[in-house]
Amino acid sequence: MSRKISVQLYSVREDLKKDYEAGIRKISDMGFTHVEPAGFPGYTAEKAAKLFKELNLESLTCHGNLPIGEDKNKIIEEAQLLGIKYIYTGCPPGYPDCFKSVDAIKALADTFNEAAEFASQYGIQVGNHNHTYEMLDIDGKPAYEYFLEATPETVLWEADIYWVMAGGRSIPEFIQRLGKRAVALHFKDGIVGATEQELEVQQSDSGLVAKEREFLPAGEGEVPLLEASEAAIDTEIAVVELDSYNGNMMEAIQKSYTYFTKNNIAKGNV
Repeated sequence: MSRKISVQLYSVREDLKKDYEAGIRKISDMGFTHVEPAGFPGYTAEKAAKLFKELNLESLTCHGNLPIGEDKNKIIEEAQLLGIKYIYTGCPPGYPDCFKSVDAIKALADTFNEAAEFASQYGIQVGNHNHTYEMLDIDGKPAYEYFLEATPETVLWEADIYWVMAGGRSIPEFIQRLGKRAVALHFKDGIVGATEQELEVQQSDSGLVAKEREFLPAGEGEVPLLEASEAAIDTEIAVVELDSYNGNMMEAIQKSYTYFTKNNIAKGNV
């Protein structure tokens, strides 16, 4: 299996807030070859770039803002510093309302197309990271279809398969629909329960956490991770992520790493 194994650093945000360097070293010691930054709590991008280089950690993907508006050059410069090739956003401008009507989705697609054209000058691609709103129907068609139809295949989509399932969609079918857009994929596990028409969220100190949802180490929940892996023929980077966890997060990340590597979802260093 040539797929790379990464971890979304938002998962370990509390550890990183306490000691960023120590947290990243733990991630490296587990065997991860890649990390997916989502900001640098108590740290800087410059220091993180040096630390990643020392530990031979690549950061090909990140979560952040699209390179548009007055900050677009700064966003690209930071991406270049870190060796980022794919910028994803899980909260595009106007989210979630931007996925609640056809006109709003088309306007959002225009924004992504603008960002993609600018980023392409630097060898960088942009993409969306889904939650459940993108899975809902609008006029009898999934919201994501309007977006995909209005953007070229070079505008990527980082599927979060937990939220695909929570949105009532078939994970394998959705991954297949994305095709070559699915360069990176979040293999998130947990208890989804009955799918909902709308995702209810609450604001906590740690950010957005879904109500009545439970996130678990890979292999301990009900998300069909192995089916997703089989369907993800165009996916190069498999990302571990837990939005939250009722236990030790670093231990959950370690368990997920072991599950990924033992089941050939991705290959690590250990």
